[in-house]
Order: sequence, then structure tokens, then C-alpha cells
Amino acid sequence: MRKFTSLLLLGFALGSFAQTPGGVSGSELWFKTAPLNSDLQGYYCWQDFSGDSIRLMLLDSRGVKSELTLPNSSVHYFNFNPSLWLADGFRSLSAKLKHGNLSQATVIGVFAPELATIGKDMVVYALDGRKGDGAILSKDKAVRGRGVEPLDYGSASGEDLLYQSSDSLSENGFKESALRVVSYFKVSNPSTTLWGDNSNTTLFIGTPSTSGSFGTDIPTSLFGNASIRGYAPELIVFSRMLTPDERRKVESYLAVKYGITLKGSYLDSDGNLTWDMAENQAYHHRVTAVGTDMAGSLSQPLSATSYEESPVYSALKENGTYHDANPYNLSSASRLLVMGRENGNPMPDRGFTFWGDDDVALATYTSPTDSLWHVMKRTWMVKTNVPSKPDSTVARWTAQGLEVSRNGFTDNIIQEKAVSGAYATTPALVGGGGAFEFTCPTSHPTFDVGFGSIGGSTCKYGFRFTNAGVVYPIINGAVSNSYIATDVDGTDISIRKEGKNIYLRVDGTGSATRTISLSDATDTDTNVGIIRTEGAESALNMAGLRTGGIDDVGYMAELSYDLTPDREFSDYCRKRTVMLIDPSGEGDFDINSNSNIRCSKPDMTRGKTIFRNILWDADGSGSDVFTFAYYDGISYDATPTPSSCENGVPRNDGYIDIGINIGTPVYSYVLSVDTVAGKVKGETIARGTFFGDTHRITNLAPGAYALSVSQGGGNEIYATGNALYTSYSHDTRTYLSGDISWTVNDTKSNYRVGLEPSLTDEITQYGFDVRGDKAHIITGGYTSLTKYVTIKPGDVLSVTVRNMQVTYKLNGQTMHHEYVWSLRAWRFCIKYGKGETHITDLTVNGTPVTSFTTRGNVQIETPKKCTTTMTVYVGSECDASMPNGTQARESHVGSSDRQADNSFISGEDEDFTVNGNGSTTGIYEAKLTQDKPSAATLMVFDVSGKLVVSRQMTGESVKQADFKVPASGVYVVKAISENGEHTRKISVK
Repeated sequence: MRKFTSLLLLGFALGSFAQTPGGVSGSELWFKTAPLNSDLQGYYCWQDFSGDSIRLMLLDSRGVKSELTLPNSSVHYFNFNPSLWLADGFRSLSAKLKHGNLSQATVIGVFAPELATIGKDMVVYALDGRKGDGAILSKDKAVRGRGVEPLDYGSASGEDLLYQSSDSLSENGFKESALRVVSYFKVSNPSTTLWGDNSNTTLFIGTPSTSGSFGTDIPTSLFGNASIRGYAPELIVFSRMLTPDERRKVESYLAVKYGITLKGSYLDSDGNLTWDMAENQAYHHRVTAVGTDMAGSLSQPLSATSYEESPVYSALKENGTYHDANPYNLSSASRLLVMGRENGNPMPDRGFTFWGDDDVALATYTSPTDSLWHVMKRTWMVKTNVPSKPDSTVARWTAQGLEVSRNGFTDNIIQEKAVSGAYATTPALVGGGGAFEFTCPTSHPTFDVGFGSIGGSTCKYGFRFTNAGVVYPIINGAVSNSYIATDVDGTDISIRKEGKNIYLRVDGTGSATRTISLSDATDTDTNVGIIRTEGAESALNMAGLRTGGIDDVGYMAELSYDLTPDREFSDYCRKRTVMLIDPSGEGDFDINSNSNIRCSKPDMTRGKTIFRNILWDADGSGSDVFTFAYYDGISYDATPTPSSCENGVPRNDGYIDIGINIGTPVYSYVLSVDTVAGKVKGETIARGTFFGDTHRITNLAPGAYALSVSQGGGNEIYATGNALYTSYSHDTRTYLSGDISWTVNDTKSNYRVGLEPSLTDEITQYGFDVRGDKAHIITGGYTSLTKYVTIKPGDVLSVTVRNMQVTYKLNGQTMHHEYVWSLRAWRFCIKYGKGETHITDLTVNGTPVTSFTTRGNVQIETPKKCTTTMTVYVGSECDASMPNGTQARESHVGSSDRQADNSFISGEDEDFTVNGNGSTTGIYEAKLTQDKPSAATLMVFDVSGKLVVSRQMTGESVKQADFKVPASGVYVVKAISENGEHTRKISVK
């Protein structure tokens, strides 16, 4: 047998069921980074999933061996999966394999070299089996014993683990793609010794032991004789040569799991084509996916690329995918785009959703049809085999003593009267998962949220929220005596049931103590969701509840607005950013399309704009193209309803519903006559203000009207505070006199607005202390408990300073004033209390504040004044010929200057040919010509990506294989080898 050594680098380079990586069986060793116990913030090790329970042992300075374990503080997370840190401070890391000597071997691992040492060659690992036949893999070379030429696997393209100035990649490009899949394989001559081969092998991580246990003499001058510094999440060893398709299955599994972009297509455990590099060549950048493949040991419900762009390199510890490096938390701010299934929304086995981008800049361009639209130049292609099909007829809740109202993908659950024992339950949860997301009311009774049995009315496993804002776990129906969270009123709550655990997050933060184990629970104990009042201190009013696990609720996405160039999207993250989706895949976007997703509530702590309930591939075509945009104006729809008819005469009871698509309150409107019988053109019929997303103008006669809707120009402020009011925003300017004014948006906010001395930020001296629906007067730094007014949404509060007098007003009417002889220079300040505060249309002396100093989670938007006018026709039931509608408006928002070329050219690869065999109908012959002989697998897929033919090609430099397809149609034919991937498309009649 011919001896050879070869290596594939597929990280950046070429491109339950039994535990098998990618569906490939027979691993001798399968190390994955895993926690030692159920505490994800505890210690981690490399755990062997091959079944042999092999351990990675560390030899300390005293010669004592112990298993290498690292605290969570030394663990890095790539695409939400942990990775061990390997450093030269560890002496002689080794693992003893129990079967075989790896005379034939395939070793596939994932590595991210330390960025500070990318230019220094180091040993990644060494294999020692048969004496004299060991191998060392460094960051630059694969080195065997004497007589075997080292393989400098990065010499041609610079795509190894060692950065050199001569590489094809720039230094930034290397750092961005530092995490890579490395596949090494070797075949040795058969042993001819009388006693045969050794039956075991030692794997060394870093340089081999100096104790003489490495049985192959390899001169250290052939490689950098230092141990690797960097991260290694996973390493798999096979005692045989994997075929090219098997290697690609394993590499695809690793790439999806760790957010790595292969230079090749992706396969599932059955060999089906899940992402075709050739077909999606224009979008083959930062390829990422979510999916489930039980036979391939893959479950990835949430993903982000590990090829993040400069300077947010994913290989740096501070840029892990979890916020605060806590694996119980939400994603970190260091990922531009995170996408995944909505919580509790199951993914079918072998269901995948892939996306990749066109590598265009993140800067925006202005739409040629509407200059207020700013559209990101970069676009992403989504490919999925799981079209989203939500069922709006599914009843999400059955209630007793609670009223449930549906609002799209969310629900409002309220009580008219405070009563203990009221409850609402879901239907049976699909796939064993479930989730609830809501903002805990600032005032509420004691209530439970969690899971129970079908037909039951109590929570068996979940959490109790007391009326004092303290949370206790519920385990098998019993409430624990130990609390796990306090002061949760007004916070965002997430409860997820995944596998055998229930996780609680408060404002995105979880922990081991906030996790309930279901190891002793049966499936029937937790197969429905439940909300139940356990007190009558007040009525329960839970708005905007999201529930997952009942039916298909689609996907979610997070855009890190702080990572957009010049933080361009940061001022538009709450209401003005839109995910534009083109189902045709052409990159043409229409804001009025139902596929476009308006942003949801942002996460200011993490700098994220959130998009919920995204329905990928709703038309079943298999792909979508999307990008992001923001609108710097007001966009609205107007829907007229005709006037009724009485005795053949139209009544003046028509109306117009205004619906705000994008905008910032307060909104004002003017409705004037265009052509209405008995009215003068230009006459004002109605005018007013509103601040919600909808408003109705009533009592209209039939005819044509001009409708103008404007948004104000004041500050729009959202902030989360605490009971101590330590979060604040204050104007950087000082004043001697002036007016402060704002509009009440809700009756849930708690904040203090007013004047404070210009040199300190300690206390608000004069202003309003707003507590829900009460606005108390602040005088001399004290809040009056007796001087207050009851407020409602839409009310305008103001504070005026003139001639040493402070005047307090509600809707322009003076409610209190007093003289303050000592008041001199002052500045305007807001201090934020418990829960989330929302202040709208804030002005000082009639204009928005242009410069704030801020502490805490505060988001301030200053929308420009903007007015949009349209013609609205109100019809009449007396005359069907009268128009009823609006004048058509241009809704196209344009496309970038660069259109992605996503064509599939079937005949450009001259090294790979597919021809019909003239002697036998339906038989095809595939030939692959290679400069360097290597094994090759022929794979044939139908247009859905399903594998229909797979076989090994025969021959040396010219590989050949015949195949027959099962029916007429279009097929994708690929030859996959270590030298690359070759593709043809054929049409069979």
C-alpha cells in the first residue's frame, strides 16, 4: 500500500439516536467541551462521547496526573457552545485511546489559535501509536517520522492555523476567520513485525511529553516546538480513513454547531444537501444555520457567525456569544446578527435554516423613491427546508376567571376583579418544549407561571411571583422556601422548558439557581402551560404575553445596532428599524409587503434591535433575501369606511382609521375638504392629536378629503430604572428660566422630572414625581403626598420657571405655583424609578434636548418633524360608484447598487464532466480530473437537496463513476474530494 499523509483544513478552507458526529459512526475518541455537572457556570472538561470514557489528563509539575478541568471563567463560547482554553502552561496534556494504533486515522478538530500568537508556529496535537509512526500537527505543518516529507498544508493558500504575511488573507481576514475545522488523515504501510502492531495510541495536546513516551523521532527543527495557545471546543478521532462524503458530514456538523463557514457545501447526517455553495455562491459569506439532526447529534436552535468582522473578533474571550459570558443569559452584543427559532418552537428532525450574506458593506443607501428610507447595502440569503406555517385558528389559552384577548402573536390576560384561583392553560405543548415571555406588571397579585398536566388547574413545575416582587420555584406542586429572584416587578421575564430543565431569566439574566431540573418529573407533569392567580391583592393584568410550544410561531432575529457603522441604526432601534424580506430572492423590497417585519422592543442593555415571529419561506419557494432599513419619517395607512344610507340619503357617519406603520408620537392630524358636497375646498373638518398606533376620525360625509398626519419633534425616551432612582438623564445646558413639557404615554412609568442645581445630580428640587397614574409635585427636593393630580395617557405635564416662580401645569392649566427666591441657574433632569419609563414629546423651551448626559439603560430618540399627506375617499352605501379608498402611493423602497449574481452555471467546471451514456438510457457517467490523486465521492441530489445517489469514484488522477437517477427532473451532481468540490447541474427528461 502506498504511504501518504494529507490534511484538509475546512474551517475557513476547503470547502435520542446513537451518538455520532454528523451521522458518521465508529469514532475512537470524541472530545466535546462539556460541564462537569448541571451548573453551566461551574467547571468544564473535554468529555468523551465515543463510549470509551477517555479523559484528557494533565501532568502537573510534581508528576501527578489529573483530568484537565477549567472554570467557566476560562471557557469561551463559540456560537453558544463552550470551548476549552489550551495554553502552554499545561504540561503534557494526553489521552490514551483504548483500541487500535491509528495506522489509519482521520482526526477532525475545531481550533481557534490565540490572536496574539497567530504568527508563531506551535504544536496543535500529536498522535503516537505504532513505534516510529507517530505524527505531529502544528499550526503550519503535518510532520511524520523520518523519510516522510512534512506537509506544509498552508503553503499555497495561507489557509492553515499560522498567519504569515505571504498568506492570501490579510491579517484582519485571518483574525476574523481564526476558528477553523482541521481534518487530518493518514495511511501507513501494514506492519511486518513478527509481533504485529501495538493496540493502543496516545493523543498529546500540544508538544508531546518529554518523558520519552512519544515513540517517534521527529526533529524539532521541522516545526515550531511549542504548545498551542488557543481554544479547542471539539476533537474527533477515527481509526480509519473516512470517505470524502463522511468527512464533509462531520465538518458540516461542526460548522453549523460553531458558526464556521466552510469552503464547500453542507450535508446532513443522511448526506442530503442543506446548503449548496455552488448555487448560493454570491451569498457564501459568514454562512450560519440553525437546525436539528438527531442522528448527527446536532441541536442548534440559535446561531451567529463566528467569522465576525474586525474589530469584534470572535476568537477573543471578551467576544463570546453569551452576554457577560454567562451561558444562562441571552446573546452578547458582539454579534451583528443572531437568529433562531422562537423559544419553545420545535424544529423537525433534519430541519435546517441556513443564511449567508453577499459580503457588501454594512453602510446604508437612500431609497430612490423615498429619501427617508435608509437601506443597508448588505443582503442575506435564507435557505430552509422548514417553511413557516402558523395557524391563527389555534386557541392558545383556555381560561377560568381570566379574560384572554389575542393580538397577533401575543396575548393579553387580565382579571376584571381580583380573585385567587383564576387560571388559564394552553393546549398540549408540541415536541416537549414550551416558553413564556412577558413583562412582570408593576402591580399584581401573587401568581404562578409554569407547566402542569392536561385537565389540571395548578402549576406543578414553574415559578411563583409574589405581590412583593419575589420569585420562588415550584417543584412537583410544592413552593420552595428559598427565593431565587427579588424586585422583579417591571422586569422582562422569560421562562423556557427545554429537555429536562426549566430556565428562568429576569431581564435576560439566568443562573443555576434559577433553573429547575425535571429529572424526577414525568412528561404528563409538564405537557401544558399554566398561569394561575394565588392571591387577591389586586387584579392580574398581563399584557403582551408571548407563548411558545403550541404551534409554529416562526423565528426571531437580533441586530446589534451598536455594530452598525457609526452606530447608524442606534437612534432608530425602537420603532423605526425594519427587516425587509424579499420572497423572490431578487433583493427588491417593498415596505407594504406582509413579509416585512417591524422591530419589537429593543434590549438597551445589550444594544439589540429585536425582530419577532419571522416567517421564513412563507411561500414555500425554499429561499428569501433580506436586509435591514430604518425610516426617518412617518409612514401610515388610512382605511376609510363608507357612510351609511338612510332613505336614499347618505348619512354623515363615515370614518377613517389611521394606522401608524412607522413613526414617533405625539401624532397630529388635519383632515380638510378636497371635494365634498356642501363643503368648501380646504375647509378643516377635523384636527387633533393622538399617540397610539391607531386613531379613528368619525362623522364624515362621503367625498374626497386631504389627510395630513405629522409626528412631533420632541425627545422620545425609554429607560429602565430602580427603586433608588440611580439611573438618570440630564441636559448638559443650564438655564435661568424656561419651560419643560412632555406628554404622558402610559400610567405604568415611575420617574422624576424637573429642575436640579446645575453643578450636582443629587436631587430633583422642583418638578413632578410621576408614580403610575399619579403626578406628585416636588418642591424643595421633597415629593408631596397630598399635592398631586391623576393623569391619563395623552395628558401634557409642564414645569415653567419665570421670575423666581415655578409653575406646574396639566394640559396647559395651572395646578400649582410657588415663589423660590433662592433658585438661580438650573438644569433639566429625569431620574428613572422602578420598571420601564416611557416619556414622549419632551421639549425644553419648545425644542427637544440635543445633548444628554446619561447613566443606566436609557434610549433617547429625537425624531425629525415630518408630515405626510394623502387623499382619502370616503364612499357611500347609497352610491356604489363612489370611490372608497386612498390615492395610490409608491411603496417600493429600492434595491442596492449591487445586485447579487445568484445564477447557477452548470458548465464552467472543466475538471468535472457529466455525460449521458449513449448505450443505456438514463445512465450517466461522471468524470473528475485531478492534479493530485485523492479519494472522491460522487453525490447526486434532487432540487430539494435530497440525496438520491452516493458512491465512491474509482481511478487515480481521473476519477469515474456511473449513476442513474430515479425519475425525470433537475439534479445537482457533485464530486467531493480533498482537493475541492465540483458541481454540475443536469436536466433529465
